Amino acid sequence: MTLLLSLLLAGTTVTGLVWDDADGNGRREGREKGLAGVVVSDGRALAVTAADGSYRLEAGGRNVFVVLPGDLRPTTPWWRPRAEAVDFGLAADPALEAWRFAHLSDTHLHAGNVERTRRAFALAREGKAALAIVSGDLIRDALRVGEDTARGEFALYAAEVARAGLPVWSGIGNHEVFGVERHLSLVPPTHPAYGKRMYEEILGPRYYAFSRGRVHFLMLDTVAVDDIWYYGAIDVDQLEWIRSELAHVPPGTTIVTVGHIGFRIGAQSRFFAAEGRDRTLLTVEGVTYYRHVVRNASALAEVLKPYRWTLALQGHTHMGERLRFLDETRTRFHTAPAVDRAAFAPVPSGIAVYSVKGDAVDDGDWVIID
Repeated sequence: MTLLLSLLLAGTTVTGLVWDDADGNGRREGREKGLAGVVVSDGRALAVTAADGSYRLEAGGRNVFVVLPGDLRPTTPWWRPRAEAVDFGLAADPALEAWRFAHLSDTHLHAGNVERTRRAFALAREGKAALAIVSGDLIRDALRVGEDTARGEFALYAAEVARAGLPVWSGIGNHEVFGVERHLSLVPPTHPAYGKRMYEEILGPRYYAFSRGRVHFLMLDTVAVDDIWYYGAIDVDQLEWIRSELAHVPPGTTIVTVGHIGFRIGAQSRFFAAEGRDRTLLTVEGVTYYRHVVRNASALAEVLKPYRWTLALQGHTHMGERLRFLDETRTRFHTAPAVDRAAFAPVPSGIAVYSVKGDAVDDGDWVIID
């Protein structure tokens, strides 16, 4: 899609239908009825389907997606590029009272380590996970490379997700932000796929939500960019979208957030460099921050106060870590180890598998790849 076409579509009104795909074949047939009360969004505006399953979105983001209810599964793609008409099929898929999910991070997928990602998904299946979450740094690198290399790695990741053998929910990491280290990538900011646009084109919305059973998952974009530098933050538009989306979630609901750069980490001492590409302090708008944590984490915490924010799933540091503070904070901050083992050997590489019972999520089990 050209940049001009993308801009034109961003100005269109989107209408569509969410229907009960009773036979699960991805096509609306016969007496299959619309589903009422389902949230559809484009990352800016939200709409709730009417009694006949119809919705209408005014001008907004690049992609249109459905916020999956906890007892339904998609029979069509759950997101689509923005168009004038976008429909979604959903089928009944009630969650068990007890079920499991897997947390993967930092797969850094490229042609040389495909088997590691396949092994990680296999471990998720062996752990009886109903779904897998991958919290960013999905590919080796889009920051510092040209378009062909970046697209090749995105395509490879999409292919591995398609063959994973279980539903996979992916989030954006710093290595998915295309070309911004311009002195290395030689990509100008005018490139139509520059920054996060390539991710959105290939893998869909950079932030979204879905439910499974009685747990509501917020998939966040915790990567911000200042010139050629990335740092941890949640942008204002995203925070506003979270407020709007949660307006349709009952207070007290269990919330699990997923973001690549973490809100709280205990591994800062392993990640300090005064200068160079990996410098850890960054001054933005006159204020200096440690760039490998989310600088405005308190803003999200304020939005989530009416809810039971029980767990924040994170990546980025490549080291498995569980933090829980001895104060009124109810949130646990869990960082998954990297699937890719190259960066910080001999730190173990692996995944985490969590058990859910009703609306309670346990502390998970580490499953080591090597």
